[in-house]
Amino acid sequence: MGSEILLYLYGVICFCMITFNIVYNLIMNGRDHKLTEDIEKYDMLIGSMLNEIREGRKIPKRHYRYMERVLSRPMGLMAVETALDRQVEYGNEAAVKYLKSLGPIFIRLAKKYEKRENLQAAYFAYFLGDETLRGCLPAKELQRILIDYAAKDDFYCRVNAMRALYGFGDVQTIADAVTICDRKDAFFHAKVLQDGLLTYHGDSAELISILWKRFNSFNEATQLVILNYIRFESDKYGDNMLAIMADESRDKELRLAAIRYLGKYPDERAKEMLLKFVSDKDPVNWDYVAVSAAALAPYKGKEVTDALTEAMLSPSWHVRNNASNSLQKRGVLYSQVEERVRHDKYADEMLRYRLKDESQVEVAS
Repeated sequence: MGSEILLYLYGVICFCMITFNIVYNLIMNGRDHKLTEDIEKYDMLIGSMLNEIREGRKIPKRHYRYMERVLSRPMGLMAVETALDRQVEYGNEAAVKYLKSLGPIFIRLAKKYEKRENLQAAYFAYFLGDETLRGCLPAKELQRILIDYAAKDDFYCRVNAMRALYGFGDVQTIADAVTICDRKDAFFHAKVLQDGLLTYHGDSAELISILWKRFNSFNEATQLVILNYIRFESDKYGDNMLAIMADESRDKELRLAAIRYLGKYPDERAKEMLLKFVSDKDPVNWDYVAVSAAALAPYKGKEVTDALTEAMLSPSWHVRNNASNSLQKRGVLYSQVEERVRHDKYADEMLRYRLKDESQVEVAS
């Protein structure tokens, strides 16, 4: 009897699950169908408004009232976004006029969505970051509102607000948004911030200047992002990187970032310290040795080649790999280092693979 009840209950549960899946799929299919219909409708509507502009006529006020109602709903926002992508072409004068005329609506909606649940606010911020709208938004007013979006606790809201700011924000606002997130200790993964900053196509030199003035007030995760961003964007911070590399009180990751910078932008003042790092035999410091071995590639001098060859005898694979890469970039021949490494099987095999020998050079010449 007990087993029969269990089977009955199992059957009921299975039936409920099947029913739920059927109803859910019907709802989703209906929603997808409705979204497709809405896209087609708004596509035609926006197209007709663009024709009005081309023919020199004013867009009726009722159209703006209607669009504000549509855009106040997330599904309407989604449909309009797709319709705009279809209708708006880069450099299209009528489209630019039309989008600029929607500016007051976007400001009111930004304030409304800010007060809604995080998911809706995040999607509206994403909508504002669409490339279709770039250059057509009331940037000053929206930037101030998006700063508040960036201060929210929701991950997606912060990411999308910053994405929009990278598209049309000024350097001061972007720096302020980074600062607010840092102060709240609510920032997202450093890689997200770093990749986002690299999408900014404005005055990166000015942005770096502002961020650097605030550098010591940021937490170490944000500081690391800024150092990496500087490495990709500017060769003007050698003095600053030298100071960080030499400062033993700094976090290790910050010093390693400074070493990477000085590998990309060689500075003779850094050579002595890099040689000291790469010659360190303490296995605890293998990361300093490995990064310095990579950074030394562009530095001139026999002492650099000797230090890199010696690093090939390290027990760390990362150190040997970086040292062999640097020796290869320096054009060192295997015959020049054979005597020093042939007694070490791993170093010898790696350098045989990486470096040319004299016969290969003769053939190439």
